[in-house]
Amino acid sequence: MKGLVRRALGPIALALVCACQTSAEPVPPSLALAASSAPAPATAKSAAPSAAPSAAPSASSASAPPAPSMRLAAGGKRAVRGERGMVSSVEENATRAGVAVLERGGNAVDAAVAVGYALAVTNPQAGPLGGGGFMLVRLASGESFAIDYRETAPALAKRETLEALKKKGWHGYLSAPVPAVVAGLDLARERFGTLPLAELVAPAVELARGHKLGYRQAEVLGWYWQALAKDPTARAIFGKGDKPLTVGSKLVQKSLAHTLELVAAHGDDGFYRGETADEIEAAMKKGGGLVRKEDLAAYRAVVREPLRFRYRGFEILTMPPPSMGGVALASIMLDLEQARAWEAPAGSALSLHLFAEAARRAYADRRAVSGDPAFVDHALVDPLLARLLDPGYHAARTPGVSRERATPSKDVVPIEPGGENGQESPDTTHFSVVDRAGNAVSCTTTLAAAFGAQVVIPGTGIFPSNAIGAFSPSGVNAIAPGKRMASSMAPAIVVAGDKTVALIGSPGGDTIPNTVAQVLRNLVDYGMTVDEAVDAPRLHHQWRPDELRVEAARAPAATVLAELEKLGHKVVKQPLQGAADEILVDAETGVAWGYADDRQGGLAAGPP
Repeated sequence: MKGLVRRALGPIALALVCACQTSAEPVPPSLALAASSAPAPATAKSAAPSAAPSAAPSASSASAPPAPSMRLAAGGKRAVRGERGMVSSVEENATRAGVAVLERGGNAVDAAVAVGYALAVTNPQAGPLGGGGFMLVRLASGESFAIDYRETAPALAKRETLEALKKKGWHGYLSAPVPAVVAGLDLARERFGTLPLAELVAPAVELARGHKLGYRQAEVLGWYWQALAKDPTARAIFGKGDKPLTVGSKLVQKSLAHTLELVAAHGDDGFYRGETADEIEAAMKKGGGLVRKEDLAAYRAVVREPLRFRYRGFEILTMPPPSMGGVALASIMLDLEQARAWEAPAGSALSLHLFAEAARRAYADRRAVSGDPAFVDHALVDPLLARLLDPGYHAARTPGVSRERATPSKDVVPIEPGGENGQESPDTTHFSVVDRAGNAVSCTTTLAAAFGAQVVIPGTGIFPSNAIGAFSPSGVNAIAPGKRMASSMAPAIVVAGDKTVALIGSPGGDTIPNTVAQVLRNLVDYGMTVDEAVDAPRLHHQWRPDELRVEAARAPAATVLAELEKLGHKVVKQPLQGAADEILVDAETGVAWGYADDRQGGLAAGPP
């Protein structure tokens, strides 16, 4: 990648533990692997700890909680065992593309790049090249990196853009930022991969020439067909006559295959310059969009230090700003630790209440620090972030978490005013990869809304993202030319000692930090296997509106919901939350256990 610019995240006093120095040298590839795809019986069951005490502990006693077993529960009735690597994603063709790379000797980053490009073809509602994402890389050496390939606002963007976009319903060419997926995947491969780019893009090219549309993808296409059919290019690709393609139909994306071939041959230059850039600019000018060739040529992915915190002895790595998700995840877990929430039985009203209270406070605080680091005033923001990562802040904050009642959101004062949140859609995708050597990737990528701007750029096959709407009218996330918008995406890696033991992440817009936090506490606090941790019911509280949302199809027992209401929560039903495609790694044996969340389908698999 020529002309690579790597901006460093501004210094954050006391907030981020410095990772090892980055190296431009490639990491060694994993060897050719083999793993059984048959699930093994569970070796551990969900724990049911004793009831929590009636009063919260003092700050001093909560600051050093008893540590759980540092070995997470391996196995799982529905989990997939992999002795030599594992890939888990929302779409089976993409998973197989990653597994094939592991078989050929590629490492986890090589496999992740192949998965990312394949999802751009086979998961069109959430994975295409016109979006952006966050990728965490933890090498077997222990070195860790956060790759920020969030989209940016074009040079012509201004505050009035949001007002005009709102009138247009948040879609269309005006909603499109500068696309970032190609730059992010190529940077990951250049820094940490071992195989040629063309080899990693090849599966996506073949899939774009024609593959059978999956059940989940056909379902979502049907939901959004009325909007997509308004765009002639999208209608021609994804429809047959006046109807959308159905499950099992052959989806052919010739223009996208050509775009991918240019990337395979020329890397970033095949996308951000030349033929593809010309097509993007022409469509933007014709459709009222703001992205120009100069914006494309100027885009760079950025390597940052991961945001780090500890939860009950485990080290958690997640995304720093502009991720709101990583900040919220850290805040939730630190509040749970202070409240000794692990003492409440799994699924009990007390356990769910304590989680909701932690989430309420985290979502109030996260906006204050989650702007693009290249644009914020670090003298103001860095101390706020440091405070949010300080257990002492969570122990002393007022009002504190009560076990006896819910705190009204109007009484929870944010750490600092952060401006209003922008529009954030749940249509995102997450995938996890680990190789035989112990290199690991946790990656979340998005188009913002389903099918992004809901138009296809002619001649390219690209759905642009509609993430301009994720900017805020004011505060640290206010729109500005060249700026990255905040995001709830929160890929995470869990470390015990010097070993990666879990890869966690989810789609779901604002719900992402809550989903990741619940999977994490299921693994650490309740000893669940990875399939149990993912299948467990989920809930969501985001401060405003002041309501506790539970999955209608997987709601807690009626008695538990009644207890939550007695505690003062307004309980409402919501659709299924997130899609956590996760991997657990047994630190002692190195065996990986993968699971693809059946809320959206997918596949977890290792090399055969």
